[in-house]
Amino acid sequence: MKNSTKIIAVTVLTLGVASGVFAYGAHSGWKMSPEKKAEYMTDMITENLALNTMQQENLKSLSVTVLETMNELRSGRAEHMELMQQFLSQPTLDQAKALQMVQQKTQTINDKAPQIIASIAGFLDSLDSEQKKELREHMGERMRRHHQNH
Repeated sequence: MKNSTKIIAVTVLTLGVASGVFAYGAHSGWKMSPEKKAEYMTDMITENLALNTMQQENLKSLSVTVLETMNELRSGRAEHMELMQQFLSQPTLDQAKALQMVQQKTQTINDKAPQIIASIAGFLDSLDSEQKKELREHMGERMRRHHQNH
């Protein structure tokens, strides 16, 4: 094979792979806001489980609760990243400060847990047995794929 043919083949292959990666990235959730991801997931669950109006409302309530919690956990992220940089620049780790940072996040989760559990229960309790079965199977498949990829 001539050098020019090899160069053209490698160039075409590289462009093809790059185009595929960019196309996948543009259509995957990589660039979606958390709100858009939640909306997408809510729509998918609604469609796949054929939810009625009450079930959709329960799912929307769950989605809002989870988004609020995630946003609260993300607040102060820049401050936490700066603090992590400070930890790394010090000769010894300030264990008390690090523990305080972890405890703040843990407290937020503990404070929100009852509300999240109640929202999950509200949604799951509104599903019929066939919908629960479909949800269990889908989640089991997602968990298997996740473990295979990691």
